[in-house]
Order: sequence, then C-alpha cells, then structure tokens
Amino acid sequence: MTKINLLEEPEEHEIIIDRVFDAPIEMVWNAWTKPEQIAKWFNSASIDIDVLEFDVRPNGHFRFSIPNPDSKQILGEYTGTYVKVESPYELSFNVIDFSINKNPNGISASFKVLFESVVKQTLLRLIIKLEDESYREIITTGWNQSFENLASYLGNIIY
Repeated sequence: MTKINLLEEPEEHEIIIDRVFDAPIEMVWNAWTKPEQIAKWFNSASIDIDVLEFDVRPNGHFRFSIPNPDSKQILGEYTGTYVKVESPYELSFNVIDFSINKNPNGISASFKVLFESVVKQTLLRLIIKLEDESYREIITTGWNQSFENLASYLGNIIY
C-alpha cells in the first residue's frame, strides 16, 4: 500500500492532482477499473464514452472513443496500455490522446493513479508525466472536469 505524501512536489514535466472523494476506496477503484463505470465519468464533457477495449492488467490495453451526441462523428479517442495494476492502491498506464486539438499523432503521457483510504473517503493522487509541456493547461483542465464528473457519479451510487 502506498501512502500519499501531500507535500511532494511535481518533477519537471509532471502534473500532480490530489482529490478526496466521499466514497470508500473499493468504490473509487471500481469506477476506474469497471468498463461500465469508467464510461460514465471519464471525459471532460458530460458525455458517456464508448469503451471499445478494456483489459485492466499489466500490459493490458484500453481504447475509448468520445461520441458526438449530435452526429455519428467521433470527437476523439484515447488508447493506452496498463503498466501496473495493484488493487485497490495503484493504476499506472501510458496513453495516447487523440482528442486534443485533433492532433493526428496524438498526445502521449504517462499516468500513475494512487488510492488511499481515509476513514470512509478516498484520497486520490493523479500523477501525469507529459511529453509535450504545451498541453499542461488543457490536460489539467480536462482532468479536473473528469474528477468533477467522478465525484458526481460516485455520489449517485448507493453503497
């Protein structure tokens, strides 16, 4: 189990986002590792994503697309590979995000998600390592919105 150090400073090309969710650790873990749950919140917009591939294990792949509710077009796509899966404490994965600015090569980043149980809540730390620093603001904004969606989603689950 990893203990999250709230005083830790991000390294160069790194973003750290901490968030406390009013739900037990198993519920927050499931929201990240169950395809029917991640589809409900993992997007900066309030649109359910399409989970096309989802294999939560080391070297397992995932692929999500963001549908346009007004047409049959796809707004974007995320594809990646899980590096570390340590239930319910850590998920690490690499992603290529094809939804930002329609970049045909996608934006690559590495992610580590740490989960810590704090009474009946969960402290979550997201560590993002960027390959391209110019996307810092848009990625930070997008993840903060996704976390708002996750908090709302978790608040609507009865446990």
